[in-house]
Amino acid sequence: MAVPFEMSHLLRSIREPLVCAKCADEVASGAAGAVSMRDYGQLEAGFTDRGLQVWCLRHDLNVVHVDFAGERPQADFRCLERRPN
Repeated sequence: MAVPFEMSHLLRSIREPLVCAKCADEVASGAAGAVSMRDYGQLEAGFTDRGLQVWCLRHDLNVVHVDFAGERPQADFRCLERRPN
């Protein structure tokens, strides 16, 4: 799919996915069964009063909280969808 350069950041380009440390340990040790980290993780993300938080629903734990230090970074909520052939 050809995407104009100004929208290329909307394509999936994750290099280092966020994962819960406990989920990662369970997958690595085999305790989660024969499953990938991508299929096992149950993350929820959203904005807080301070910034952005990622939460593990499986373990009810904070994965990461990004503090924006009072700044409001740019965000792009547009969605690119493939057109049916």
